[in-house]
Amino acid sequence: MNRSTTERSAAYTLTWSLRTPDDRPVAEAGALTLAWALEAHEELYVTDRLWDYGAPGQRVPDPYGVYRFVRDGSLRLVFSNPPKPPHVMIRVVYQPFSSRVRAGETLRREVEIALPVAEYSALARNVEAPTALEAVRRVFLVLGYRRRATLDADPIPPPHESAEGTGYIVHAPEHILSGMDVDPIPVRRREGYIARFTLPGEAPLVPARPPR
Repeated sequence: MNRSTTERSAAYTLTWSLRTPDDRPVAEAGALTLAWALEAHEELYVTDRLWDYGAPGQRVPDPYGVYRFVRDGSLRLVFSNPPKPPHVMIRVVYQPFSSRVRAGETLRREVEIALPVAEYSALARNVEAPTALEAVRRVFLVLGYRRRATLDADPIPPPHESAEGTGYIVHAPEHILSGMDVDPIPVRRREGYIARFTLPGEAPLVPARPPR
């Protein structure tokens, strides 16, 4: 399989793809590669820096590279804030940091995704939780971004960290949402509740009772 699509706006051109090794059928592949390239037509800050903690107090790149959610027959691959469950106080919300992309520059990323795809985010990490196997035929890529022109000041990195190593703090991103049809992809959908990324027009899913 090798599928790709492009989204264009006044601020950016985004091209992304999902492919299997040697373009073999999904059923014969052990992984997918998500690849995307965002060309900026003006200065942008893109929320591509998902992170975790390694040694105490030390940030490391998120080991899974992209958040994954399954809903209504689609897979959502998300580079943005992990959705929070309702009625729960969370101390660390794992807001992604942003890369700066100057006008005329192109930001490129690749992430390998094991098959079947397991649901995962920084706030739903237990990939060993019970799951049900199903197939999806549509995939959405979600990227958060801010135009520099909408910010009052230049973003800064977290205290005592570098923009090159960690990225920039940027709040209230807009979202790029791009979807495409694909060959059936096996996914492991969590049987229990997790907070999933909601597309525009969808009602948020809530648990039967507030999580403890």
